[in-house]
Amino acid sequence: MITAIGAVLLPFCLWFWRRPANILVLVIVFSVFSASAIIVIGGLGVTPALLPTAMFVSLFAINLFNNVHYPAERQTFTILLPFILVTIGAVASSVIMPRLFMGQVMVWPQKISAFFVRSPLAPNAGNFTQDMYLIANALLAVTAAAYLTRPGRILPRLLDAYFASGLLVILIALWQFASTILHIPFPASFFLSNPGWSQLDNQTIGTLTRLNGPFSEPSSLSAYMCASLSAAGWSVLNGDRRWLPRATFVGGIVVVLLSTATTGYVTMAAMATLLLARIAIRATPQMRRRVALTLAGLGLAGGISAVALPLATPEAGREATIILNSVLDKTQSASYRARSEADYDSVQEMIKTYGLGVGWGSNRSSSLLPGLLAAVGIWGWLA
Repeated sequence: MITAIGAVLLPFCLWFWRRPANILVLVIVFSVFSASAIIVIGGLGVTPALLPTAMFVSLFAINLFNNVHYPAERQTFTILLPFILVTIGAVASSVIMPRLFMGQVMVWPQKISAFFVRSPLAPNAGNFTQDMYLIANALLAVTAAAYLTRPGRILPRLLDAYFASGLLVILIALWQFASTILHIPFPASFFLSNPGWSQLDNQTIGTLTRLNGPFSEPSSLSAYMCASLSAAGWSVLNGDRRWLPRATFVGGIVVVLLSTATTGYVTMAAMATLLLARIAIRATPQMRRRVALTLAGLGLAGGISAVALPLATPEAGREATIILNSVLDKTQSASYRARSEADYDSVQEMIKTYGLGVGWGSNRSSSLLPGLLAAVGIWGWLA
């Protein structure tokens, strides 16, 4: 069954199916709709970015069969050889480890059922589905790296597409925010149409509904926007005067703040600290001046908002206080304890399998490092 968002996005793939550069742009744009599905088969949804990814990889393979090559093709494959080997090892681990350690280790399953509890390690559908995502991403990384060595202005186009995608997420998130405040209709089912995903779009803090935009949960929205505003901010601080990166930078900060996700707040603080350290150690006078002006502008806007909003709407001041307290008391929350427990158990799974891991797709963690340690063990993490 083709979903509503599939009916919107599929024609773009059909229109650009013979233009690899445009298909790469579609991969970037379609990736923001990660919680949706363009086609639903049974209880599984095909995420939008998978279709242009498959099309690009197929075109690349067809070109190779037709003896079409790229300037630094051999060098690209040589540089990416360790990544390719680790990917092959991860896929092999999804087959071997669940059978080698079957029933000997308790894991957090990839698929959340009615009761999300640990279960004995065994081969499951998560091994297959996560392998498919890993293989698709790896093939895209390798083929795109080789393709982008060709001459032309492809990289600037992709960077602009990335900024435009960030701006698209900002507009969708602000639309959702307006719907919570002004009760403007927001088509959540349009953006969250993948039945294979856990859609956590009904979380609240106080009377405020947390923003998730086109993503499955607020933390995913804030993580994506932190990456976008980081790239846009670096472009602006290096002298890019175009409106697109500037709008993405300012809008990204606003959306991360409105998402109320501690992940976003901590990431923004870490990025600001690293930026200041970079400026202090090594920066041109022009960059230092731009950073100072940017920080002054953001500080002024933040100060005005902090004073004006509570005076204009007392409810906003109370909601801001609730959000601040929830961030400061994060370590006391049930979600923090659950995430910490999942990460601790993930590390224990690696130890109980003698550092080999339980196999790709066998375990669900809350953080990247514990997840890698549990899935591919010490060998995969080091590689």
